[in-house]
Amino acid sequence: MTEPIPAATVVLLRPGPTGLEALLTHRPSTMAFAADMHVFPGGRVDAGDADPRLAVRSAISAREAAVGLGGDLAPGAALAAYVAAIRECFEESGVLLADVPAGADLSAGAALGAVLAAARERLLRDAGAFSEMADELDLRLRTDLLVPLSRWVTPPGLPRRFDARFFAAAMPDGAAASLLGEEVVAHAWHTPRDALDAMAEGKIGMWAPTSTTLQQLEHARSILEIRELAAPGPLGPVIVERIDDDVVRIQMPAGGGVAGQPVNAYLVGRTSCVLVDPGDPTGPGLDAAFTAAGERGGRIVAVALTHADPDHAAGAESVAVQLGVPVHASPARSRDLPFNVTAVADGDVVPGPDVPL
Repeated sequence: MTEPIPAATVVLLRPGPTGLEALLTHRPSTMAFAADMHVFPGGRVDAGDADPRLAVRSAISAREAAVGLGGDLAPGAALAAYVAAIRECFEESGVLLADVPAGADLSAGAALGAVLAAARERLLRDAGAFSEMADELDLRLRTDLLVPLSRWVTPPGLPRRFDARFFAAAMPDGAAASLLGEEVVAHAWHTPRDALDAMAEGKIGMWAPTSTTLQQLEHARSILEIRELAAPGPLGPVIVERIDDDVVRIQMPAGGGVAGQPVNAYLVGRTSCVLVDPGDPTGPGLDAAFTAAGERGGRIVAVALTHADPDHAAGAESVAVQLGVPVHASPARSRDLPFNVTAVADGDVVPGPDVPL
Protein backbone atom coordinates (compact mmCIF):
# COMPACT_ATOMS: atom_id res chain seq x y z
CA MET A 1 0.00 0.00 0.00
CA THR A 2 1.33 3.42 -0.98
CA GLU A 3 2.13 5.57 2.06
CA PRO A 4 0.58 9.05 1.96
CA ILE A 5 2.96 11.94 1.34
CA PRO A 6 2.81 14.81 3.87
CA ALA A 7 1.37 17.95 2.28
CA ALA A 8 0.15 21.42 3.23
CA THR A 9 -2.53 23.69 1.80
CA VAL A 10 -3.36 27.35 2.47
CA VAL A 11 -6.78 28.98 2.12
CA LEU A 12 -6.04 32.66 1.55
CA LEU A 13 -8.97 34.81 2.68
CA ARG A 14 -9.85 38.46 2.12
CA PRO A 15 -12.91 40.57 2.96
CA GLY A 16 -15.37 41.04 0.10
CA PRO A 17 -18.62 42.93 -0.46
CA THR A 18 -20.73 40.02 0.84
CA GLY A 19 -18.30 38.36 3.21
CA LEU A 20 -14.97 36.55 3.21
CA GLU A 21 -13.61 35.43 -0.14
CA ALA A 22 -11.18 32.54 -0.73
CA LEU A 23 -8.54 32.27 -3.44
CA LEU A 24 -9.00 29.26 -5.72
CA THR A 25 -6.41 28.33 -8.31
CA HIS A 26 -7.28 26.41 -11.49
CA ARG A 27 -4.96 23.57 -12.46
CA PRO A 28 -4.46 22.94 -16.19
CA SER A 29 -6.22 20.04 -17.89
CA THR A 30 -2.83 18.69 -18.97
CA MET A 31 -1.67 17.92 -15.42
CA ALA A 32 -1.23 14.27 -14.50
CA PHE A 33 -2.71 14.95 -11.05
CA ALA A 34 -5.81 16.99 -10.22
CA ALA A 35 -6.23 18.03 -13.84
CA ASP A 36 -8.77 20.85 -14.38
CA MET A 37 -9.53 21.01 -10.65
CA HIS A 38 -9.99 24.18 -8.63
CA VAL A 39 -7.86 23.98 -5.50
CA PHE A 40 -6.23 26.09 -2.83
CA PRO A 41 -2.48 26.78 -3.10
CA GLY A 42 -0.51 23.89 -1.67
CA GLY A 43 1.66 20.86 -2.26
CA ARG A 44 3.89 18.28 -0.67
CA VAL A 45 6.11 18.90 2.34
CA ASP A 46 9.66 18.96 0.99
CA ALA A 47 12.58 17.54 2.98
CA GLY A 48 14.05 21.04 3.05
CA ASP A 49 11.01 22.37 4.92
CA ALA A 50 12.40 20.68 8.03
CA ASP A 51 15.74 22.52 7.71
CA PRO A 52 16.77 23.84 11.17
CA ARG A 53 17.68 27.15 9.52
CA LEU A 54 14.00 27.63 8.69
CA ALA A 55 12.86 26.52 12.13
CA VAL A 56 14.77 29.36 13.82
CA ARG A 57 13.10 31.84 11.46
CA SER A 58 9.61 30.69 12.40
CA ALA A 59 7.36 32.95 14.47
CA ILE A 60 6.12 29.89 16.38
CA SER A 61 8.09 27.03 17.89
CA ALA A 62 7.95 23.41 16.79
CA ARG A 63 6.11 22.57 19.99
CA GLU A 64 3.50 25.26 19.31
CA ALA A 65 3.10 23.91 15.78
CA ALA A 66 2.44 20.41 17.11
CA VAL A 67 -0.17 21.70 19.56
CA GLY A 68 -1.79 23.74 16.82
CA LEU A 69 -2.32 20.64 14.68
CA GLY A 70 -3.90 18.65 17.49
CA GLY A 71 -0.86 16.81 18.80
CA ASP A 72 -0.77 13.94 16.31
CA LEU A 73 2.54 14.96 14.68
CA ALA A 74 6.01 15.20 16.18
CA PRO A 75 7.01 18.83 16.71
CA GLY A 76 9.58 18.90 13.90
CA ALA A 77 7.18 17.39 11.38
CA ALA A 78 4.42 19.75 12.49
CA LEU A 79 6.59 22.84 11.99
CA ALA A 80 7.70 21.51 8.59
CA ALA A 81 4.03 21.45 7.57
CA TYR A 82 3.68 25.12 8.52
CA VAL A 83 6.84 26.01 6.60
CA ALA A 84 5.68 24.04 3.55
CA ALA A 85 2.38 25.91 3.64
CA ILE A 86 4.22 29.26 3.46
CA ARG A 87 6.56 28.06 0.70
CA GLU A 88 3.81 26.52 -1.44
CA CYS A 89 1.60 29.57 -1.01
CA PHE A 90 4.44 31.77 -2.26
CA GLU A 91 5.24 29.48 -5.18
CA GLU A 92 1.67 29.10 -6.43
CA SER A 93 0.12 32.48 -5.62
CA GLY A 94 3.05 34.86 -5.17
CA VAL A 95 1.85 35.71 -1.65
CA LEU A 96 4.68 35.47 0.90
CA LEU A 97 3.63 35.11 4.53
CA ALA A 98 6.88 36.44 5.90
CA ASP A 99 8.47 39.67 7.04
CA VAL A 100 11.47 41.09 5.18
CA PRO A 101 13.55 43.36 7.43
CA ALA A 102 14.13 46.87 6.14
CA GLY A 103 17.87 46.30 6.23
CA ALA A 104 17.87 43.07 4.21
CA ASP A 105 20.45 42.77 1.44
CA LEU A 106 18.53 43.44 -1.78
CA SER A 107 21.42 43.02 -4.18
CA ALA A 108 22.73 46.53 -4.68
CA GLY A 109 19.47 48.33 -4.10
CA ALA A 110 17.20 46.19 -6.25
CA ALA A 111 13.48 46.66 -5.65
CA LEU A 112 12.00 44.20 -3.18
CA GLY A 113 9.31 43.13 -5.66
CA ALA A 114 11.90 42.18 -8.26
CA VAL A 115 13.96 40.27 -5.69
CA LEU A 116 10.93 38.31 -4.52
CA ALA A 117 9.90 37.56 -8.10
CA ALA A 118 13.34 36.12 -8.80
CA ALA A 119 13.22 34.12 -5.56
CA ARG A 120 9.84 32.70 -6.53
CA GLU A 121 11.14 31.58 -9.92
CA ARG A 122 14.06 29.95 -8.16
CA LEU A 123 11.75 28.08 -5.79
CA LEU A 124 9.64 26.78 -8.65
CA ARG A 125 12.79 25.19 -10.03
CA ASP A 126 14.08 23.98 -6.67
CA ALA A 127 11.84 23.89 -3.59
CA GLY A 128 14.90 23.00 -1.51
CA ALA A 129 16.27 26.49 -2.05
CA PHE A 130 13.81 28.00 0.44
CA SER A 131 16.24 27.97 3.36
CA GLU A 132 18.91 29.76 1.31
CA MET A 133 16.36 32.32 0.13
CA ALA A 134 15.23 32.88 3.73
CA ASP A 135 18.83 33.43 4.82
CA GLU A 136 19.57 35.82 1.97
CA LEU A 137 16.50 37.97 2.71
CA ASP A 138 16.67 37.45 6.48
CA LEU A 139 13.00 36.39 6.46
CA ARG A 140 10.85 35.98 9.53
CA LEU A 141 8.40 33.26 8.59
CA ARG A 142 4.94 34.29 9.79
CA THR A 143 3.85 30.82 10.80
CA ASP A 144 1.77 32.58 13.45
CA LEU A 145 -0.54 33.86 10.68
CA LEU A 146 -1.47 30.30 9.67
CA VAL A 147 -4.66 29.03 11.28
CA PRO A 148 -4.86 25.22 11.25
CA LEU A 149 -8.14 23.89 9.89
CA SER A 150 -8.22 20.19 9.08
CA ARG A 151 -6.44 17.05 7.95
CA TRP A 152 -7.24 14.99 4.85
CA VAL A 153 -5.75 11.60 4.01
CA THR A 154 -6.18 10.15 0.51
CA PRO A 155 -7.83 6.70 0.68
CA PRO A 156 -5.65 3.61 0.27
CA GLY A 157 -5.56 2.06 -3.18
CA LEU A 158 -5.10 5.27 -5.14
CA PRO A 159 -1.80 5.78 -7.03
CA ARG A 160 -1.07 9.13 -5.35
CA ARG A 161 -1.82 9.58 -1.68
CA PHE A 162 -1.39 12.66 0.48
CA ASP A 163 -1.70 13.39 4.18
CA ALA A 164 -2.58 17.07 3.86
CA ARG A 165 -2.86 19.72 6.55
CA PHE A 166 -5.15 22.62 5.68
CA PHE A 167 -4.54 26.13 6.99
CA ALA A 168 -6.32 29.47 6.61
CA ALA A 169 -4.55 32.82 6.42
CA ALA A 170 -5.63 36.40 5.89
CA MET A 171 -4.38 37.98 2.67
CA PRO A 172 -1.63 40.43 3.74
CA ASP A 173 -2.32 44.12 3.25
CA GLY A 174 -1.00 45.32 -0.10
CA ALA A 175 -0.35 41.80 -1.43
CA ALA A 176 -1.66 40.57 -4.77
CA ALA A 177 -1.94 37.06 -6.14
CA SER A 178 -0.18 36.35 -9.42
CA LEU A 179 0.45 33.46 -11.80
CA LEU A 180 3.80 31.86 -12.51
CA GLY A 181 4.82 28.38 -13.62
CA GLU A 182 2.92 25.53 -15.21
CA GLU A 183 0.78 24.25 -12.32
CA VAL A 184 -1.80 27.06 -12.34
CA VAL A 185 -3.57 28.50 -15.38
CA ALA A 186 -5.94 30.89 -13.58
CA HIS A 187 -7.01 32.08 -10.16
CA ALA A 188 -10.02 33.89 -8.78
CA TRP A 189 -11.57 35.00 -5.50
CA HIS A 190 -14.89 33.39 -4.53
CA THR A 191 -17.15 33.48 -1.53
CA PRO A 192 -17.49 29.91 -0.26
CA ARG A 193 -21.17 29.82 -1.25
CA ASP A 194 -20.51 31.10 -4.77
CA ALA A 195 -17.80 28.48 -5.29
CA LEU A 196 -20.01 25.67 -3.98
CA ASP A 197 -22.87 26.78 -6.22
CA ALA A 198 -20.53 26.92 -9.22
CA MET A 199 -19.45 23.34 -8.48
CA ALA A 200 -23.06 22.17 -8.17
CA GLU A 201 -23.84 23.79 -11.52
CA GLY A 202 -20.91 22.05 -13.20
CA LYS A 203 -18.96 25.26 -13.84
CA ILE A 204 -15.90 24.29 -11.79
CA GLY A 205 -14.52 21.01 -10.48
CA MET A 206 -13.44 20.45 -6.89
CA TRP A 207 -12.49 17.51 -4.74
CA ALA A 208 -13.99 16.79 -1.34
CA PRO A 209 -11.21 18.42 0.74
CA THR A 210 -11.71 21.71 -1.13
CA SER A 211 -15.51 21.75 -1.12
CA THR A 212 -15.68 20.62 2.51
CA THR A 213 -13.30 23.38 3.58
CA LEU A 214 -15.51 25.92 1.79
CA GLN A 215 -18.52 24.53 3.65
CA GLN A 216 -16.67 24.94 6.93
CA LEU A 217 -15.76 28.55 6.12
CA GLU A 218 -19.09 29.61 4.62
CA HIS A 219 -20.39 31.43 7.68
CA ALA A 220 -17.06 32.69 9.06
CA ARG A 221 -16.81 36.45 9.35
CA SER A 222 -13.10 36.90 10.05
CA ILE A 223 -9.83 35.05 10.39
CA LEU A 224 -10.01 35.72 14.14
CA GLU A 225 -13.36 33.97 14.35
CA ILE A 226 -11.93 30.99 12.46
CA ARG A 227 -9.00 30.80 14.86
CA GLU A 228 -11.31 30.91 17.88
CA LEU A 229 -14.03 28.54 16.70
CA ALA A 230 -12.59 26.14 14.13
CA ALA A 231 -9.07 25.33 15.28
CA PRO A 232 -8.13 21.69 15.95
CA GLY A 233 -7.89 20.39 19.51
CA PRO A 234 -6.30 17.36 21.15
CA LEU A 235 -7.01 14.23 19.15
CA GLY A 236 -9.11 11.70 21.08
CA PRO A 237 -9.39 7.93 20.57
CA VAL A 238 -11.72 6.01 18.30
CA ILE A 239 -14.48 4.50 20.45
CA VAL A 240 -16.54 1.54 19.19
CA GLU A 241 -19.70 0.69 21.11
CA ARG A 242 -22.30 -2.01 20.41
CA ILE A 243 -25.76 -0.48 20.82
CA ASP A 244 -27.73 -3.65 20.06
CA ASP A 245 -27.60 -6.60 17.67
CA ASP A 246 -28.21 -4.34 14.69
CA VAL A 247 -26.30 -1.14 15.50
CA VAL A 248 -22.70 -0.29 16.36
CA ARG A 249 -21.70 3.28 17.15
CA ILE A 250 -18.22 4.46 16.12
CA GLN A 251 -17.07 7.71 17.69
CA MET A 252 -14.55 9.19 15.28
CA PRO A 253 -12.12 11.80 16.67
CA ALA A 254 -11.90 14.32 13.80
CA GLY A 255 -15.26 15.34 12.37
CA GLY A 256 -14.80 17.15 9.07
CA GLY A 257 -11.07 16.44 9.42
CA VAL A 258 -10.82 18.72 12.48
CA ALA A 259 -8.94 17.05 15.34
CA GLY A 260 -10.69 17.25 18.68
CA GLN A 261 -14.20 17.38 17.19
CA PRO A 262 -15.58 13.86 17.80
CA VAL A 263 -18.53 12.71 15.71
CA ASN A 264 -20.66 9.59 15.79
CA ALA A 265 -21.06 7.26 12.83
CA TYR A 266 -23.32 4.20 12.95
CA LEU A 267 -22.90 0.75 11.47
CA VAL A 268 -26.39 -0.62 10.83
CA GLY A 269 -26.92 -4.27 9.91
CA ARG A 270 -25.61 -7.71 10.79
CA THR A 271 -23.88 -9.20 7.76
CA SER A 272 -24.80 -6.58 5.16
CA CYS A 273 -24.19 -3.22 6.83
CA VAL A 274 -24.67 0.43 5.98
CA LEU A 275 -22.29 2.99 7.45
CA VAL A 276 -24.27 6.09 8.44
CA ASP A 277 -22.60 9.54 8.57
CA PRO A 278 -18.87 8.72 8.37
CA GLY A 279 -17.74 12.29 9.03
CA ASP A 280 -14.01 11.77 9.65
CA PRO A 281 -11.73 11.59 6.56
CA THR A 282 -8.45 11.02 8.41
CA GLY A 283 -8.57 7.20 8.36
CA PRO A 284 -8.56 5.55 11.82
CA GLY A 285 -12.30 5.97 12.41
CA LEU A 286 -13.12 4.50 9.01
CA ASP A 287 -10.72 1.62 9.63
CA ALA A 288 -12.51 0.92 12.91
CA ALA A 289 -15.84 0.78 11.06
CA PHE A 290 -14.42 -1.68 8.52
CA THR A 291 -13.05 -3.83 11.35
CA ALA A 292 -16.35 -3.74 13.26
CA ALA A 293 -18.24 -4.94 10.18
CA GLY A 294 -15.74 -7.77 9.71
CA GLU A 295 -15.98 -8.83 13.34
CA ARG A 296 -19.73 -9.23 12.88
CA GLY A 297 -19.03 -11.57 9.99
CA GLY A 298 -20.27 -8.99 7.54
CA ARG A 299 -19.26 -6.17 5.26
CA ILE A 300 -20.24 -2.59 4.47
CA VAL A 301 -22.44 -2.47 1.37
CA ALA A 302 -23.36 1.22 1.32
CA VAL A 303 -22.99 4.61 2.99
CA ALA A 304 -26.00 6.68 4.06
CA LEU A 305 -25.87 10.37 4.88
CA THR A 306 -28.43 12.14 7.01
CA HIS A 307 -26.85 15.47 6.10
CA ALA A 308 -24.16 16.87 3.79
CA ASP A 309 -22.44 18.91 6.51
CA PRO A 310 -18.72 18.07 6.91
CA ASP A 311 -19.10 16.31 10.26
CA HIS A 312 -21.60 13.93 8.65
CA ALA A 313 -20.18 13.49 5.16
CA ALA A 314 -16.43 14.19 5.04
CA GLY A 315 -15.40 10.52 5.06
CA ALA A 316 -18.13 9.24 2.74
CA GLU A 317 -16.19 9.41 -0.51
CA SER A 318 -13.23 7.64 1.07
CA VAL A 319 -15.47 4.71 2.05
CA ALA A 320 -17.08 4.64 -1.38
CA VAL A 321 -13.68 4.60 -3.13
CA GLN A 322 -12.13 1.98 -0.85
CA LEU A 323 -15.08 -0.42 -0.90
CA GLY A 324 -16.71 0.37 -4.23
CA VAL A 325 -20.09 1.02 -2.59
CA PRO A 326 -22.80 3.65 -3.24
CA VAL A 327 -23.52 6.70 -1.10
CA HIS A 328 -27.22 7.27 -0.37
CA ALA A 329 -28.38 10.80 0.40
CA SER A 330 -31.18 13.26 -0.16
CA PRO A 331 -30.60 15.13 -3.45
CA ALA A 332 -31.57 18.43 -1.81
CA ARG A 333 -28.98 17.93 0.93
CA SER A 334 -26.17 16.66 -1.34
CA ARG A 335 -25.80 19.70 -3.59
CA ASP A 336 -22.52 20.67 -1.90
CA LEU A 337 -20.95 17.21 -2.32
CA PRO A 338 -18.49 16.74 -5.20
CA PHE A 339 -19.20 13.02 -5.68
CA ASN A 340 -22.16 11.03 -6.98
CA VAL A 341 -24.93 10.03 -4.59
CA THR A 342 -27.84 7.64 -4.96
CA ALA A 343 -30.99 9.58 -4.20
CA VAL A 344 -33.23 8.58 -1.32
CA ALA A 345 -36.17 10.60 -0.02
CA ASP A 346 -37.48 10.96 3.50
CA GLY A 347 -39.33 7.79 4.40
CA ASP A 348 -37.55 5.58 1.85
CA VAL A 349 -35.98 2.31 2.95
CA VAL A 350 -32.26 2.44 2.29
CA PRO A 351 -31.27 -0.48 0.03
CA GLY A 352 -28.52 -2.79 1.16
CA PRO A 353 -28.57 -3.64 4.87
CA ASP A 354 -30.15 -6.83 6.19
CA VAL A 355 -32.23 -4.85 8.67
CA PRO A 356 -34.69 -2.07 7.74
CA LEU A 357 -33.11 1.38 7.70
